[in-house]
Parts: sequence; C-alpha cells; structure tokens
Amino acid sequence: MDNRMINENPNNSPKMLHHFDELDVDLRRLLMLLWRRKWIVMGIVVVTVAAAAIISSLLPTRYTAQSLVMIESESINPKSIELQNFMSEMRLDTALVLSEVEVLKSRETARRVIMRLNMMAEGEAPSQSLMTTPADNEAEFKSLSVYRTEMTSDENPVLSDKMNRAIAVFQKNLAVKPVPGSYVIQISYTSGDPQRAALVANTVMDVYMEQRLEEKFLATQKVTNWLDNRLTALREQVRQSEKAVEDYRSRNNLIEGARFEMTAQQLSELNSQLVLAKSERAEALARLNDSEGYVASSGVADASPDVLNARYIQDLKRSETELLQQKADLSSRYGPKHPTIIKINAELADLRTTLRRETKQVADSVRAEYEVANARVEELQRALEEMQGQKRVENKAMIELRELSREAESNRLIFDNFLETYKRSDQREQLEGPEARVLSYATVPDNPSYPNKPLIISLAAAISLFLGIAFVLILEKLDNAFRSASQLEQRTGYPCFGLIPAADSSVIKNGIADYILKKPSSAVAESIRTLRMVLNLRSGSDEANRPRVVTVTSSLPAEGKTTISAWLGRVAAKSGEKVIVIDCDLRRPNLHRVMKTSNEKTLVDYLTGDMKLNQVINKDDPSGAHVIYARAVANSALDLISSEKMRKLIKSLKETYDLVILDTPAALAVSDARILASESDFTLYIVEWDKTPREVVTTGVKQFSDFGYESLAFVLSGVDVRRHARYGYGDTAYYYGRYREYYQE
Repeated sequence: MDNRMINENPNNSPKMLHHFDELDVDLRRLLMLLWRRKWIVMGIVVVTVAAAAIISSLLPTRYTAQSLVMIESESINPKSIELQNFMSEMRLDTALVLSEVEVLKSRETARRVIMRLNMMAEGEAPSQSLMTTPADNEAEFKSLSVYRTEMTSDENPVLSDKMNRAIAVFQKNLAVKPVPGSYVIQISYTSGDPQRAALVANTVMDVYMEQRLEEKFLATQKVTNWLDNRLTALREQVRQSEKAVEDYRSRNNLIEGARFEMTAQQLSELNSQLVLAKSERAEALARLNDSEGYVASSGVADASPDVLNARYIQDLKRSETELLQQKADLSSRYGPKHPTIIKINAELADLRTTLRRETKQVADSVRAEYEVANARVEELQRALEEMQGQKRVENKAMIELRELSREAESNRLIFDNFLETYKRSDQREQLEGPEARVLSYATVPDNPSYPNKPLIISLAAAISLFLGIAFVLILEKLDNAFRSASQLEQRTGYPCFGLIPAADSSVIKNGIADYILKKPSSAVAESIRTLRMVLNLRSGSDEANRPRVVTVTSSLPAEGKTTISAWLGRVAAKSGEKVIVIDCDLRRPNLHRVMKTSNEKTLVDYLTGDMKLNQVINKDDPSGAHVIYARAVANSALDLISSEKMRKLIKSLKETYDLVILDTPAALAVSDARILASESDFTLYIVEWDKTPREVVTTGVKQFSDFGYESLAFVLSGVDVRRHARYGYGDTAYYYGRYREYYQE
C-alpha cells in the first residue's frame, strides 16, 4: 500500500526527486562557496561598516522637531449620515486638509516665521530673538492675539533676494504632511540646533493659528460693517435722549435713578439707622470711660476689656509675669544689689513703661471710635433733615423727568435689542474653511534625525554583505580552473575517471614515483587503484574489450601526466598485471627522472634501429613493471612517433602485456598525443586541479574530438584534499579529505 501511494504521488516521481537533489546540491555548493570565501565577505562587510560609521560621524548632525495641529470640521453630522453625502463630505474634508497643508508650506507663512524669529539665513547662528527661555517660548506659542504685528504689517509682494533665499532654505527644511485617515497635520522642521528646530516648528504652528484667526476676523469685519452704520445712528439717538434726561436732572438738581427717590420706607430706614448709630455711640462712650478709668488707676488687671483683649498688652503682661517669677527665683540666692537682680528690675521697669504706653494707646483708639460714632449720628440727623426738605422740591420736578426718562429708556431698549441681535448673529456666523486646534507642541529633540547612524550602519552592513556575496560569486565565475569532476564533465562532455590527491612534499623530495610504494595505504595510492579499477570496469565483464593501451596526456607540461603514468604502471604491476610504461615524449622526456634512473637505452634507439626491443626495456625492480625511457630528439620526434615501426611496436606490446601506458607530450604543444591516441584503446587526459585554465582544457580536448575520437576521460591531478573538502563538491576527493582515517599517510 505504501509503495502504491508513493508511486501515485507525482511529487515522488524520479524526475521531481532529481530536481530536489539538484536544488539541494546547488544550495549546498553555494553555502560552501560562501564559507570558503568567508574572509572576503567579512572583510568587505567590516571595511564598509567602518567606512559608514566614519562617514556618518563626519556628517553634520541635523535635528527634527515635530508638532501636531488638527483641522476641526463640522461639515459631517454623525447623527444623520447618508452614504452619498458621507462620501462627498469626506472628499471635501480631504481637500480642506490638503489645502491647509499647502497654506502651512506657503511662502507667506515662511515669511512671517522668518520675520518673527529674525532668521534671514538658516546657516547663521541663532539671534537674540531665538535665545529665549522655555517660559517665553510657551507664552509665544500660546499667544494667538489677532492684533499682532503680522496683522498690521504691509504685505509687500516684492521680496528682497535675501528674503527669497531665506524662504527657500526655510521651505527646504520644513516638512508638512497630513496623517493618513485623520484631520491631523504633522509639522516638522529640521535644523542643526535642536532648540531652533523645536522653536521654528512651534512658531510655524503659532503663525498658522494666527492666520486662521486673522482670516476669521477679516471675514467678520466684512459682515458687520453695514451693521456698524445702523448701530451708529441708534447710538446717537440714545445719546441725545439720555443727554436730555441728564440736563434736566442737572437743572433741577434731581438725584439720579429711581433708587434715590425718597419714600416712606427710605425715611423709616434712615430713622432706624439713626437709632442704631445712637446706640453704638452710647456703647463707645461706656468703653471710653472704662479705658480712661484704667489708665487713671495705673492699671488694674480686670478693669477694661479693651485693654485685656489687646494681644500685645497680653504678651507684655505675660512677659512681666515671667520676669517676676525669675526675680522670685533669683532673690532666694542673690541680694537686691546683685547684677542679675538689678538687670531684672531694669527689665521690669522698661516693660511696665511700655505697658502703660500701650494701655494709653488703647484708650486713645476707644476715644477715636466714640468720636466716629458721634459724627455718624450727627451726619444721619443732617441727612434726614435734608432729604425731607429735598423731597418736597423733587415732587414738583419728577413729572417731567419721568417723561424724559421713559423716552430715553425706550431708545436704549431699542439699541440694546438691536445690539444683542447683532451679537447673536455674529456668534452664529460660520466661516468657510476648517477650524484648527493645537494637539501638541514640538519638544526639543534628544536624538538627531540625520544622520541616522544605526540605520546607515545597518544598511551598510546589509549592502556590503550583498556586495560581498556578489563579489564572491563573480570571483567564482571568473575562476578559470577546474576543481571537480562535475565541472569537467559539464564543460567538455567527457567523463572524469578519477581525482588524484597531491602527494606529501616531504616524500616527493625522495622520489615521487616511489610515493605509492612507500605509502601503499595513502589516499594517493587508493586513487590510483581506483583509476585502474575504473579502466578495467569500463568494458564490463568482457576481458577482450578491456583497454590494454592507454595514452596519458595533458594540455600543458608539468600537469602530472608522467607521475600518474609511473604510479598507474607500478600499481597495476603490484596487482599482478604485466605492465609496460613507455616514455613517448621525445622532446622533453621526464619519466627517467621520475623513476630516478638513467636513460641510456631509449625508445629512440629502438625506432632508429640502433638497438633491439629487449635491449631498451628496463625493469622496475620495486614493482616489477617494465619501462622504456626516451631521450630528446626534437627534430625527428614526430617522424619517429608516427612511423610504422612505432605502430607495430604498440601492436606487439598490446599482445604481450596486460597494460601498455604511453606517456605522451602535452597535447597543445605538439600533435604526438593525437597520433598515439589513434593507436590506443583509451586516453587519460590529465588536468591539474585549480590551475589549468578551462579554455586550455577545452582547446586541447577539441583536438581529439575534431577527428571523432571519443575514448577519452579526464583525471584531475594534484588535488588539495583539505581545500577540496571545504568546497564540498561531494566527489571522491571530498572523502579523501573528510575521512582521512581510512588512509595512512
């Protein structure tokens, strides 16, 4: 059941699984690429971030202060909203808010702010008008009087160049924008001085509010001008009628107002006041007698309440008691002539003198009260007599006065009613355009708005990381060497049979050909055995089709083809095969140097007929392989290699040996390798790892593919297994580096 479900799931198809595998490999290779070049990326990031930090610290610091003002609109009644009207009103309100934004950004607003703060150039130091205290600033922001100098200043449309420049700088530093979804407008001003930024932002809002009040004031003036003319006439009429009343009162010496008319109730009230005043006079007289008796008797303690109730006298009496107590206490110890007793007696004398003086002052104040009470009684008596006489005269003049007063009152009532109506209509008058109120004044910013160092450094880090990765990818693309078998196979279309690790340099000095003999369990020896196994398995189980003649070549000299030829021959011989290695490089022979022997008897001697075949064949005693060396004959090398005798030699050796290895010159240098490849069963094309240019390899291989030769495979030589393992290509060399415990170096 599980297998059926897996087969029916399209996502588990082999094609999809292969796609996911490729994706995983690509991601892994990308990560490994970044990892092996991490220092480049980190260096770019560190340098860029450091440069950004230095640059941001050198940039001039700017501070931005923000204030908020809200446009109040009563055009929408929330209790009766219809959809169509609501949408139209919302569009209208949006237009109003945007209009107010333009007003705040206008040149006129900028001019008024500049004139108020006396800031003709933003780059100048703050003037004295800018250096104000917080209390002055608060009063300045909140004073919205319509009678300011801006209201009365002449509006000259032609501004000086200096003012125009100041306005341009001001508008550049000013930012006004509506808060989306609300009637709130945000006012921002940027300056190098945080206090100036807050002051200017608040002043802009202050000037704007005053402009709104000015517009309202001017509109109200237009509406009420015609009413003022009518009120002037009514006011004159009221004035004339009231003047007639006052003139008549003056001529007849009449008391103003009805409240001054003498009535029986007022006369009774005067009589009551006179009785009360006489009672108060009698009481004052009694208190005066008591006080004067107290003074005359030199102060009896309970004689006069006024004296006893005086706080200062009470304090003096209390001090006298304390001094007497001290004197009594000290008299038991000292005599009457003791300095302490004498001092206390002196203080008692001074205190009693002060007490008598204060008592006399109390008596004098009581006498003054009595005199006032007596004067009040006399005044009330005179007033009563005058009022009774005046009443008789006024009764005759009041008839005409009442007529004049009624006329004046009627005119006043008409004027007051008209004026009240005018005031109510003025209060109900709705001016076009939104009202505004301050939501919040700007405060002095603590942190600069520019440069935003955390943001700059973060962006620099992100951008530098991106640039570092891009740079690494570019370097990878510009890398012109092969590092993996898959790269070779994808670029050329030919298979790669093996990756040969680089041999230990300490062993190479004693003979590189002996490396696999001295370290038969090393990764190098294992890779050579793997290469031989791949050659044998290429034909499958058919022994007859196994490649017996193998040409080893490369694009350029010194890529390791001679060393690999020697290693391959020795490994095959050690495995029990009959092997012969022939140095076919008749221009720069090198096999005898690798094998640490001489080249006295060479292939050239056999091809020229100077020696027989058995004379030029040498035996490699450590491995048992046979070797034919060569010597340099550059002028006749191609003729000897392409000769019929050479072809017959290869054919006869193929019948005799299990493996014939032909070490040929570099393919791009001469054509010897192509000639020998046509006589071979297979060709191993050696490419030095991370060194041989890709174009060189493709050019060299093209020489074989041009004449239809397909029996060719690559071998990567000199692989640095440690670096290769970090690259993570996943081929055999990767495991040579990752799992070194399998090998004995």
